[in-house]
Amino acid sequence: MQLAFFDTNVPRKAKRQAERYMRGFNNLEAVIESKKLELEPTMTTNYAPSESQRGNQFHSETERITYVRMTIQDYERQKKKLDLIRKSLHPTQLVIWDERYIMERSDTDIYLDNNIPKRTYYRLKGELIAIVADAFGLIQDNENLGTNLHQS
Repeated sequence: MQLAFFDTNVPRKAKRQAERYMRGFNNLEAVIESKKLELEPTMTTNYAPSESQRGNQFHSETERITYVRMTIQDYERQKKKLDLIRKSLHPTQLVIWDERYIMERSDTDIYLDNNIPKRTYYRLKGELIAIVADAFGLIQDNENLGTNLHQS
């Protein structure tokens, strides 16, 4: 397989974050659309300014809109990355992603129901997690952290 050189030893924190990205994949489109609705102008106006309403909030509508647009761009980038990863996966890895992270089935049920040898299942699942973690820079950040610690 082409990923023989790919390091599948993913630190626990990076693994959890990669799995979080995979679990949230189906919800990303809804999140993006709901954020876009926040950009639509509201018809309610309040002519009486009140200092008691100010807290740790943005001080202008322009700042709020800019922040929401940046958030939408981040979610769209995340969705594009995950779409590209899904298109490049081995069909069995796609089954693992869908059944484990979308349908939230147990590992045992997945490899037994799909006639995947246990060892192959965990190898492919590890590669899948490593691919997602690498695409989002989760492994690189941890490697650089360890390298910087050794240099000091």
